[in-house]
Amino acid sequence: VTVGNPGDNVTIDKPIGRHPLYRQKMRVVPDPTKGRQRRVAPRFQTEKSPAQVGRRALSFVQNLAFNGKLSISEVRIETGRTHQIRVHLQDRGTPIYGDDVYGISDWNKKLSKQRGILRPLLHAYKLEISHPITGKDLVFCAPMAEDMATIVDTIWPTGRDERPELF
Repeated sequence: VTVGNPGDNVTIDKPIGRHPLYRQKMRVVPDPTKGRQRRVAPRFQTEKSPAQVGRRALSFVQNLAFNGKLSISEVRIETGRTHQIRVHLQDRGTPIYGDDVYGISDWNKKLSKQRGILRPLLHAYKLEISHPITGKDLVFCAPMAEDMATIVDTIWPTGRDERPELF
């Protein structure tokens, strides 16, 4: 569940690295070719760390429903970076509802006060991985938690009929 509408059929291909000040947080690393450039003499140039450059992160977003304020979005990730979905959606200006690290505190307080929910409304209904030894494809599915399903029902009343596997 996101605050705002992240868009339909969106591809997000932006590198993710550690935040330079808040080391527990991740961020989309700014593109050095855009914006203000500082020229540095070659002898003072240093090799950038992976956190400064970021690692490639690729996400595909499909919006399933939008009620004017909140969206139900399906995100498929090609890479598996730390906090990838949360960081990519926050960078688009549509953070996960209830996310106290990357979200909007006023919205999170409202969720807590009205619904008693103190967690991000983020759910992995399906994980597909290759077994590290055998290489066999493994698929894990899990039903949505009831507190989240209740909110999803208000945003997307036809969701259980259209996509029952999500619930």
